[in-house]
Amino acid sequence: MIPYTGVNCQCAAGTRVGNTIGDRTETGETAATFLLQSNDNEYQITCCGFVTTWDIRIATTGTLYAEVWRQISGTWTLMGVNTITVEAGDVGNLKNVPVAAANQIAIDNGDYLAFKSSGNTIVRYRRTNNGEGNGRDQIQYSTSADHTLSSTSTFAAFTTERNIEYGIRATLGPGSVPQFAAGLDTTKTVTDDTAVGTTLLTVVATDPGDTVTLTQQSVTPASTAFNFDATTGVLSTVSQLPIGNTVFVYRATDVCGNFVQHTFTLTVTNYPPVIENLPASTEINEDVSLETQLYVLTVTDASLADTVTCTINNVNPSLTALYLRYATGTSNYALNLRANAGLNYDAQRVYTVTVQCTDTKDTTSGVFTIYVQRNQAPVITNLPSTSNSRDIASAGVSIGTTVFTVTSTDNENDQLYYNMTCTPATCPFKIYDSGAILVDKSLAELNDTAYDMFIYVYDGHTLVGPRSLTIKITDVNTPPVVTNLPTTVSVPENTAASTTIFTATKSDVNSLDTHTWTSTISPASGSLYFTMDSSTGAIKTTSSNIDYETIGTTTFLLTAYVSDGKDLASGTVTISITNQNEAPQFLLSTYTITGNEGSAGSIIGTPAFTVSDPDAGATQTYSLNCPELTMNPTTKVVTLSTDYDVDAGNPTSLSCTVTVSDGELTDTATLNVIINNINDNTPTFTASSYTFYAYSTADVGTVLASLPAIDGDNGTFGDITYTIDQSSTGGNYFGISNTGDLFVASSLAGFSSGQTLAVTLTATDGGGLTDTATVTLVVPAVTTTTATTTTDRYMTFFDDTRNVAWFVTCLVIALGLLTLNAYFIARYVDFTRIKRVCEKMCRRKRRWKPKRQIISREPTPPTPIPYVRAPANFETWNAWRIPDTFNPK
Repeated sequence: MIPYTGVNCQCAAGTRVGNTIGDRTETGETAATFLLQSNDNEYQITCCGFVTTWDIRIATTGTLYAEVWRQISGTWTLMGVNTITVEAGDVGNLKNVPVAAANQIAIDNGDYLAFKSSGNTIVRYRRTNNGEGNGRDQIQYSTSADHTLSSTSTFAAFTTERNIEYGIRATLGPGSVPQFAAGLDTTKTVTDDTAVGTTLLTVVATDPGDTVTLTQQSVTPASTAFNFDATTGVLSTVSQLPIGNTVFVYRATDVCGNFVQHTFTLTVTNYPPVIENLPASTEINEDVSLETQLYVLTVTDASLADTVTCTINNVNPSLTALYLRYATGTSNYALNLRANAGLNYDAQRVYTVTVQCTDTKDTTSGVFTIYVQRNQAPVITNLPSTSNSRDIASAGVSIGTTVFTVTSTDNENDQLYYNMTCTPATCPFKIYDSGAILVDKSLAELNDTAYDMFIYVYDGHTLVGPRSLTIKITDVNTPPVVTNLPTTVSVPENTAASTTIFTATKSDVNSLDTHTWTSTISPASGSLYFTMDSSTGAIKTTSSNIDYETIGTTTFLLTAYVSDGKDLASGTVTISITNQNEAPQFLLSTYTITGNEGSAGSIIGTPAFTVSDPDAGATQTYSLNCPELTMNPTTKVVTLSTDYDVDAGNPTSLSCTVTVSDGELTDTATLNVIINNINDNTPTFTASSYTFYAYSTADVGTVLASLPAIDGDNGTFGDITYTIDQSSTGGNYFGISNTGDLFVASSLAGFSSGQTLAVTLTATDGGGLTDTATVTLVVPAVTTTTATTTTDRYMTFFDDTRNVAWFVTCLVIALGLLTLNAYFIARYVDFTRIKRVCEKMCRRKRRWKPKRQIISREPTPPTPIPYVRAPANFETWNAWRIPDTFNPK
């Protein structure tokens, strides 16, 4: 056994218990559990840690349960088990079984190794007496012990084979330090009204395979408001929490004494009291004489256990008559004013009261403002602020008769005094302190029919008024007079409804009379268009539209009447309707025409505009705002302003604003112009004829040339198909693809060297337009060569001997002319004069120009190549081409 060198009784890494010696097989027991409690304690564990490896001397196959048992209160208890499968290849050998960390058995000082086999005993043994070994060992066993964790059992001495040792050994390792759960709170904030029994923290610590014990090490400052359950790890409240920070230290300890500590800080905050209804204010009369409750405070504290006390902290300026006490029948504080507080509006009009409330932990304050009011003014009760009137007849009314009595109230019951003014100044009425208005002059011979009186009441402090009262003398009247009629008024057609066209005015000696206007109109149809305001005399248009063209009668006679309730006056207004120019109007908001793309001046179409114009005989002209189009102002024909090609990217539809005008007024509508894309481009080959080599040895499918045609149309009209006419060849030797590739369709072996073939290609677009090109195919001589990489090109000019013949002739003639020209220059030209002129003209600095480098290409004889193909991306074609590079064998 390796000595234990751990700290705090921990197993040192590599500590071994048991041995691996065994040369015998036990066959008498089946499925028995052997507790290796030997005399020399060779299988006893003397440290704390984990089983990391098992080494077993194998006797037979099966399932082996490697176990650790502990005697707890006199009862053997299974503390851990590792299940090991033993196979045929293990028999007779020492089997080494490392234990995964998750399956390692936690052990402690005093535990014993044991094992159980699923059938015959799997572990070999050896004798330790009778000359074999050096000790006398006695082991325990049980045939009923289970291999379930935490199961218990009793063991008896194994007597079948005495003094033996089994070949099983455990390698031990130190225990790991417990770990607190990830994310465990380190701080938390709660309020002091947290309910009793609230969980503040749940302490969780783990140590795989080990037993962890939780303890609360300290609480700072000490408090009895908390409870920690070490079994569940729950920290909870048991009473009201103390304000401030409380620090808790928790320790998690495993069986081996390894431990880890966790510090948790709890912050308890207080809910301060809240004065819910401050700031606030009130008004109080300066002459209040009784004790008065001014305001009831609403104070709350979310901390239910707190007791809140309120006081008056300050009154500015000082007012000792203010105090706080509970409002009657409640637990709410009320601000009160003592009797005879001595308030004086002129001396001090505002008092600011600061109220403080505290729960002994926090203090809050609020402001209450008192506004001192002057003595309250009296109120006139039977003369509303609106107009008031009384009617009397002069007959039978004598001096001293009461025509009206004014009534008033006053909160302070002060003595009230009345006075009044009267219009006109010859007023025959007088008011007395009782409020009674009496006749104090005779009403006979009066010319005025009404008198306006303005009445005031006074309580010794405040003058209230005026309130008006009109007294009308019903048996005195002067008729009104219309002052601005007759007259004539012109009204343009289409005048807006409720427009005032004229206002009749009147005058009346009896200025206080109420007047009413009425009217009649001739012809009667005029009432459809005009009405008169009964209060103002204004003549206005009705909601019926005035249309000069349809109204029929254009002149109306309106007679206006004004009445004062007794007499009537009248006057006439001649109303003349005048004609006005009215705007033309499109009957639809949108119109559409369709035409084809084309050159400038091409006609797109004539829109079917529908336009109404109330003015008969009016002439309309038209215009539009699309620069691509032109509209004839009278015929409305729309033409193209410029060449318009949809294939060039121009849109197939335009949205234009079209304007109709009668020369003065206009209206607009939208004109949608649809422009059709037509087949206006013919497919075109890049040349009308081509010449290529076609070797008789070319394979079927060999592409001889790529001859795509070009078509400027987009869409379907730009889709090109190809056909080939090869009737002159006597067969179908060639084909053309849908991309314009000319290829060998069947073997050319039947053609001889130097033979020329001609075919005609036709390109047809989606609209049926075509173009043709003639292709001459020359069958060259075939030699035995090895084709290398070639550059495909047209035949050159000099590859045709006919061209060489006439070119040489032209060259001889040119050389003759050049020689003759040189003779004349040498014979007649003055070179000295030319030199002087040149020097004079060429004195300015010459600009350097790069010389063109002429690259010569020596023609080489053609050689057979597998096929000839033009580049797929070329745009410009030469008339002839031949291979640039030859590589004859």
